[in-house]
Amino acid sequence: MLFDTTGVTLTSEFFMNNFYKANRNAAKVSSRREYSKEELSYEDSRALKHAAKKLSSYSYSDQDNSETIYNTIKAYVDTYNNTLDSSLSGGEAELKHYAKQLKGLSDKYSGELEDIGITVEKDGSLTLNENLLKAADMDKVKKVFSEESDFVKKSSHISSRLNRSTYNLLYADLTGNGRQLNITL
Repeated sequence: MLFDTTGVTLTSEFFMNNFYKANRNAAKVSSRREYSKEELSYEDSRALKHAAKKLSSYSYSDQDNSETIYNTIKAYVDTYNNTLDSSLSGGEAELKHYAKQLKGLSDKYSGELEDIGITVEKDGSLTLNENLLKAADMDKVKKVFSEESDFVKKSSHISSRLNRSTYNLLYADLTGNGRQLNITL
């Protein structure tokens, strides 16, 4: 196993908590029903941007801990699926528009994703095959998730736009009937 400079392997739960650092309850399956779909979409899209940024920060070299990279990707897949679900199931057409963009992005890169053990399902969600990902060539993983990757750049861009749109839905109600978002800062 390859180790980073600290010699510590970080878990996917650590990364989920990190990606949802502004509101960790939004990452917990048991707490998600306490939020509106718009609130979840806001939190999920922000977390997806953090996940994309984290994956693009790795060098994918022998100095990186492959188990930590695997756990980051696992958390990315969970965050992606959360974002897709909350955006598609909300009532707003604009949120569904961004969900369709995420689905289109994954469809476009489905071959590269499948090469490293991530299957794009018919509904657009991602399914991770742990064994295939762990056995994947690091150069192929780098191609999908590194800083130079169009997949990760576009994923980050779509999540940013979705986040701004959701923020506007939640806070910029021009009629003066703005709602409060349940977030823990």
